[in-house]
Amino acid sequence: MQGSARPSQSGSLLAEVTLLASLGVIWGITFPVSHLGVSAGANPFWLFVVDAGVATGVMAVVAAVLGGPRPGLRSALLSAGSGALLIGGINLPLFWGEQFATGGAASIVYACSPAVSFGVLLFLRHHTPLRGLQAIGLALGIMGVSVLALGAGGHAAISNPWAMGAFGLGATCQGIGAVLVGRLKPHGEDRWGQTYQFAGAAAAGGVVAVALAPAGGLPASPAVIGSVAYFALASLVLGYSIFFELIRRAGAVTANLVTFLNPIVAVAVGVVAFGEAFQSVELIGLGIVLAALALLQPTLRLPTRHGPGPDATSSAPAHPAS
Repeated sequence: MQGSARPSQSGSLLAEVTLLASLGVIWGITFPVSHLGVSAGANPFWLFVVDAGVATGVMAVVAAVLGGPRPGLRSALLSAGSGALLIGGINLPLFWGEQFATGGAASIVYACSPAVSFGVLLFLRHHTPLRGLQAIGLALGIMGVSVLALGAGGHAAISNPWAMGAFGLGATCQGIGAVLVGRLKPHGEDRWGQTYQFAGAAAAGGVVAVALAPAGGLPASPAVIGSVAYFALASLVLGYSIFFELIRRAGAVTANLVTFLNPIVAVAVGVVAFGEAFQSVELIGLGIVLAALALLQPTLRLPTRHGPGPDATSSAPAHPAS
């Protein structure tokens, strides 16, 4: 994912929308699939460690086969630390909370992460004004998530209030982590950088698993194996390749708009594949979320110190990309 000549504005927007939609499908399916592994008896922390470990190995093979320069020690450590926060911080709370909630309910809470990213950017760039359409779009997105939450609550989708806190922590890590990656790696992560991101996430997960669930295990059931295969290969390897490309092209806030799409896919998969009930209030919420996306996608472009650019999170100095 090295930098290249900037395409036309319309072509760039089409590419960003395509990437966003693809990632929304991949990560939307991830919520019910990861819930499937947890509900099949896998310890949530060790399940994530295995997922991240498999993704690390696969990404290392891809990087070795396709070639490319290996990052220096500083860049590798930066990627590993970012992965611990961005990938580990998102998914460890998610996996734990899915013991007490459906995948669709988890995706609803995670849809708050664009607002977190935008808030972090405003804190870092207090002189940056909040544009009208951005404010309306973010407000609509949060409103849609709230409506969906009302619908999910009708199904008692979250049985433990601590699960809501865990999902909120994960959404916060996604919002903050995406901004930090965009600032520290404004040109994105290449294949070796992603490998170290996954390795950092696996290491963070291992520390948490040893501390909180030393006797945890993973049953070798088809549900657990299928969950590991999808999460490691689709959600991590493919999904984060797209996510880092979106950060490079459009910045953290735009990349995190995928969390508005996730509930749409997660609820649909839950209804079709798992026979979950569907309320009219949820349909209303989905419509509001789509309206928010229509407002946010073409307008979320924050200027850098040296003028407008494709990355809303970088502040112009030359950071080494890996």
